[in-house]
Amino acid sequence: MLQIRTEIIHDYPVTIVLPTGYDTSKKYATIYMHDGGNAAKQALNYIDHLVITKQIEPIIIVGITPIDRNDDYTPWETPPLFPNQPTPSGKAEEYLHILVHKIKPFIDATYATNPSPEHTAIAGCSFGGLVSIFASYYYPEIFHKYIILSASFWYEDVVPYMQGETIIRFGKTYQKPQIDRDKHQMYLYVGALEGIYRETAQKEMVTYTKQAYTALQQEGFSPSQLLFETHPEGTHDVYFFSPHFIHALRWHYGKEQ
Repeated sequence: MLQIRTEIIHDYPVTIVLPTGYDTSKKYATIYMHDGGNAAKQALNYIDHLVITKQIEPIIIVGITPIDRNDDYTPWETPPLFPNQPTPSGKAEEYLHILVHKIKPFIDATYATNPSPEHTAIAGCSFGGLVSIFASYYYPEIFHKYIILSASFWYEDVVPYMQGETIIRFGKTYQKPQIDRDKHQMYLYVGALEGIYRETAQKEMVTYTKQAYTALQQEGFSPSQLLFETHPEGTHDVYFFSPHFIHALRWHYGKEQ
């Protein structure tokens, strides 16, 4: 049976899902998920089934609930999409610093994780997917596996940043670092209908994701390291995020891999 624990780490509520058969004498691959791990929580019974039937290896899921997702998950400040919405303040770098230097060390010290980068993943949907991409730039030595579901690549200047342009926002300069992708594996998903009824930059969700995919290929991902999937009826909903999270688990942790 799955075990679910809760912690407060550096003011962040954290949910830890331990696999059936959890044994402190063993070491487990770990996935750090944003938005409290909602995409996984919607499919926990099925994930448990995959582990019990040995279709995937046992994993620990760490769901981190944001304090303010518009701040925690955005790389720089930009005007809000809609009037009367708060301005995203672009604190992704600070949030990821807390994740890597506060949350992960606590999890590694408290639970039976395998802390090595090849056994450490980061995953998210929407803004959570966006901040996971930036984790791959800020901490490529910490995370070697990525699950990027319907990421907000429409966010202003993100794709140009990924394409290598120098970005200047409110007097601060952002430049993509050189990354060695040889040891990285990334699962990327977007639904074909995402943004279809939007009038904002979100209407180009699919186009921006394809451009991001091309930029990732140019960074050095081989075809076996970067899997891009879509769904012909996929909208921006957890209804589609969860099944594709399962696809990503099979790809990253399947016993046939």
